[in-house]
Amino acid sequence: MAILSNTDFGILRLTISRAQKRNSINAEMFDTMTEALSRAASDDAVRVVLLQGGEQIFSAGADLEEMRSQPEVLDRAMTNFFAALRAFPKPVVAQVMGPCVGDALSMLLYCDLVYASERALFSLPCVALGQTTRFGSAFIMAAAAGLPRATEKLMLSEPITAAEALEMRIITGIADDESLDNLVASKVARLAVLPPGAVRAMKALLTGPRNKALEVAAEEEEAVWRRQAGSAEAAEALAAFLEGRKPAFRPE
Repeated sequence: MAILSNTDFGILRLTISRAQKRNSINAEMFDTMTEALSRAASDDAVRVVLLQGGEQIFSAGADLEEMRSQPEVLDRAMTNFFAALRAFPKPVVAQVMGPCVGDALSMLLYCDLVYASERALFSLPCVALGQTTRFGSAFIMAAAAGLPRATEKLMLSEPITAAEALEMRIITGIADDESLDNLVASKVARLAVLPPGAVRAMKALLTGPRNKALEVAAEEEEAVWRRQAGSAEAAEALAAFLEGRKPAFRPE
């Protein structure tokens, strides 16, 4: 199974484990995480969710091969997952070591706390792939980092170092590899023993106003993405990426 699930001491750990595919996430994996969140939302034994990737890479994002072969299946699974993550009432913490790309970064933008290794690297290369962001990612990044920094990273499809991500306020903290496990463990353990009702109420206060605006932004992003995703640019960019060549963009 490419998503490993374990609950212990009030902590539900969801681990992306598909190293042979650079931890890219396919429809089945998105469905597995959606189902896990749905169960955890009403399970009193779960106080906090911890999302993890591998030691070398968090995730390369959505499975591009499946995006090409079964786009409707992957799109449905992704849409359901992000809706479940946005509505999840309990705290979600992410631990990132190595690269975190595309829709995997969009996933982190929905998390309540994100702690990363100093060697973590983030990227939303939508424009380079002939597409645009989804799920309100541009809205969240602009609100967190400010329009100039968000524009630089998104429009130019530039990578974001861990230090830059912290400065842009899209992650919570960074640590060296040796310290990261202990840092994250202390945070999730703390959340697991705090009064659960108060934790949930505090999350609702913090995220409620943002989520109302995010729903509108996400709808607008989705409409723009669907137009751009069906363009010749997007088709050429995806084909070039999968074929290992440079894309050739021409005016449509």
